[in-house]
Order: sequence, then C-alpha cells, then structure tokens
Amino acid sequence: MKLLGKRIQSLRSARKWSQEEFADVSGLHRTYIGQIERGEKNISFDNLSRVAGALGVNLSALLDGLENGSTATAKSLPAEKASRKGDAYVQIEARKLVRRLKLQHAEMARSILALENLPTKAGRRPKRSGAQPAK
Repeated sequence: MKLLGKRIQSLRSARKWSQEEFADVSGLHRTYIGQIERGEKNISFDNLSRVAGALGVNLSALLDGLENGSTATAKSLPAEKASRKGDAYVQIEARKLVRRLKLQHAEMARSILALENLPTKAGRRPKRSGAQPAK
C-alpha cells in the first residue's frame, strides 16, 4: 500500500497537482487522497480505477511491479489517453475559475449593498442621474 501510495503521489506531483486539485478530478475527498498516498487506506477497486483514470494511466501500469517492490517513475508509466490529461487539466482550471468568479460575485454584492446603504443628506437617497421626476 505504501509503494502504491508513493506511485500515486509521484504521478500527481509530476502533473503539478495539489491533493485538492487531484481530489476534484478524481471525485475523491482530499483527506482520503492523503491517506492513500501515505499507504494508510486500503483502496477499493472502484476508487483505484478512478485514481488511474484521473492520472491518465491504465490500472495495469499503475500496479505493475508493486508486488516486487519496484518503484517505477512517473515518466515510465504509459499514458492511457493523451486527451484525458488535457481533460483533467481543463476541469481543474474551470473549477479554479468558478471559485474566483464566486468570490468576485460575493465581493460585488457586498460593495453594492454598502453603496446602497450610504447615508445621504437629510436621510434621503440621491436621485439617479437621468431619472424623470415623479408626476
């Protein structure tokens, strides 16, 4: 389990992904990823398949040589599909963008609320420019 964890960590690091980014792509929880990488958790076949798919390698390549204590490097493992790596990268970047947009949206809403609640002379709100007077 520790060798498998080291291999997964090596492949994740080679892609310059944080555990959080890798968890997003694989659909697993960040703390679970950490436990797998440290060899603390027995990983189910389903989750192992998810990890391999997110890393862009096939299961046999991910597990190859582990029973003999072999430590294959990230570069020596064949990629399953070149597009999968690109797809995962696009997913990560899209999630980062969504997070940034949500933060900006929340900031904008707070700014608008603060501006609407600014005190004015005589306790009245200022007239909007170009507004027609009430009849």
